[in-house]
Amino acid sequence: MIRASLISLLALGVVAQEPAKATPKPVQSASKAKSAKAPAGPEPAVLARVGGETLTEADFQSAFRLLGQQDQMQILMIQGGKDEFVKRMAESKLLSVKAKRLGLDKGEGFQMSLKRAKDDLLAREFLAKEGEHLQKKLAVDEAGVKAFYDKHPDRFKQPDLVSVRHILVSVKRGEGQPGLTDDEAKVRVTKVQDELKGGAKFEDLAKTYSDDPGSKENGGLYADADPSTWVPEFGAAARTQPVGEVGVPVKTQFGYHLVKVEARKPSRQVPFEEAKAAAEKMAQQERQATVWNELMEGLRKEIPFELAKPAPTPKAPEPPKTPDATKGGAQ
Repeated sequence: MIRASLISLLALGVVAQEPAKATPKPVQSASKAKSAKAPAGPEPAVLARVGGETLTEADFQSAFRLLGQQDQMQILMIQGGKDEFVKRMAESKLLSVKAKRLGLDKGEGFQMSLKRAKDDLLAREFLAKEGEHLQKKLAVDEAGVKAFYDKHPDRFKQPDLVSVRHILVSVKRGEGQPGLTDDEAKVRVTKVQDELKGGAKFEDLAKTYSDDPGSKENGGLYADADPSTWVPEFGAAARTQPVGEVGVPVKTQFGYHLVKVEARKPSRQVPFEEAKAAAEKMAQQERQATVWNELMEGLRKEIPFELAKPAPTPKAPEPPKTPDATKGGAQ
């Protein structure tokens, strides 16, 4: 979405590189002006030629400037990154030249897209021009971060956490579906229970028997998780089972679970120093939204702005009823 993309530019604080102001030159007479030749500037570096058109270093810099920060870093850091990017630009130009030869640039849909792209690019140029001013507004110091933390204590409250291991024996969802029947699953659960009684380690049995791909290779472990995010039956077992013991099989929509609670941590208020990084990120996001809204409000005062609600689509008229020949209505 354009708003998201423009906010990301705003957050980066893009600073426009303003061209140097031209130094006024003395006025020459007409005769001297004709004889004077403008000094030849350096020819733009050509990076590719496609169908009689050229891609220059300036074209590359223009495209590069529109990339996200991560993409820019990849191009700069990876060997041959710029060459590969220029190649992609040239291939895009190749497709463009072919499209022009087919007259696709004359279509109504393309013209609308072109207008939309122009608006987007002009918006980016405006944000780049205002970048330095906006960047100052975006800055959030440590005092601002602490103020945000103090204002939103609920956002930094850690819920009850539980570390559990479990073994899932899944049950097929319906007739004709792959997997075990309910009775077959119960037999397998009993087999696992017997091996546990025989001294087998829970984590080893999880790697062998569990059907949960998210925890199987980790010995069935989910560490420091919020049980409220799990299905109710599993979450209840995680909250109530004695620590260190394997409870009775728990039936959920996924099948049967053997659950072993490893540890519990009560809810707590996370202290500022521990929550500082998260608080800084959230404070920065809030500041970005505030700066954005202030910018939009100022522009709306300067420029007429209205979001028109489209009129409701009228219902299509019902087709006229025709006599039913089977009931003798058609003569």
